[in-house]
Amino acid sequence: MRAFHLLIDDAEPRRIDFHAEGPDHAFQIARNENEGVNVTLWEGERLLARMTKTEANVWKLHPLG
Repeated sequence: MRAFHLLIDDAEPRRIDFHAEGPDHAFQIARNENEGVNVTLWEGERLLARMTKTEANVWKLHPLG
């Protein structure tokens, strides 16, 4: 299993660490977050994705730059 973490920028910013076969498991973890929440997905020190929840179970991916 690989080590990942989510940084969730909401009213209460927080970090969620998890182990999974791949990064797609992050969507299962973040599915109950509020609309408009910004999330970054990391594998160790490597940034994999920046995304915003736009509506129920729909995520907008942002450029990593």
